[in-house]
Amino acid sequence: MAFYESLAPFYDEIFPVNVTACDFLLSFFEKADLVLDVGAGTGNMAIALAKKGLRVIAAEPDVTMADYIRQKAVEENVTIPVHIKAMQGMDQITEKVNGIYCIGNTLPHVSNAEELKVFINKCHELLSEGDHFILQLVNYEKVLSAVEDFSFPVIQKEGLLFTREYRQEGDKIIFTTNLNVKGDSFSNSIPLFPITSRKLIPILQETGFEVEHIYGNFARQDYSANSPALIVVAKK
Repeated sequence: MAFYESLAPFYDEIFPVNVTACDFLLSFFEKADLVLDVGAGTGNMAIALAKKGLRVIAAEPDVTMADYIRQKAVEENVTIPVHIKAMQGMDQITEKVNGIYCIGNTLPHVSNAEELKVFINKCHELLSEGDHFILQLVNYEKVLSAVEDFSFPVIQKEGLLFTREYRQEGDKIIFTTNLNVKGDSFSNSIPLFPITSRKLIPILQETGFEVEHIYGNFARQDYSANSPALIVVAKK
């Protein structure tokens, strides 16, 4: 995916490990034998969890990102098997996992509600009774209610400037990033399927998941229409 290939070399600097998110996930997966990270990016969270003692496998569709995971795992002296799989390929995961998480706004990369249902159903089949499934994505209720196009705060670090904008186009959100690194600029756009809590929760429940908690951030604040994120903790 060219969209992410251009971001890969700078991804860790733009999106460092969220310690609060790491602790949040550990609190649900500490007794799991093996956890699956869906849409692992460059492996920041998978590696952080592995360094805490959790066994993690990663699924990442972008080859460049997957290569970064393998390289960083070696550097950090942790073992993380990597599957080059999109969300639609979860039925090809053969390992027995006891937990699944899909964070970082990966979920809206499905094309429509049917693909979303298929993905959730495949994750349900991978898990056993009592296992947790954790999803985190942008709060699209907030994005869709914006009068004008929605943008995130600018991320600015030494020699780097990163902006993200959302624009509504039919039933999709066009996600555009602009990256400026020491004078060189990179711009990419990709369509996303805006998934709100009203869409997501019923699908989880119809699939057989019990929705335990709905949060607005990893600090466990209650979800609201103005929350920055939608985080759902579900249990099979």
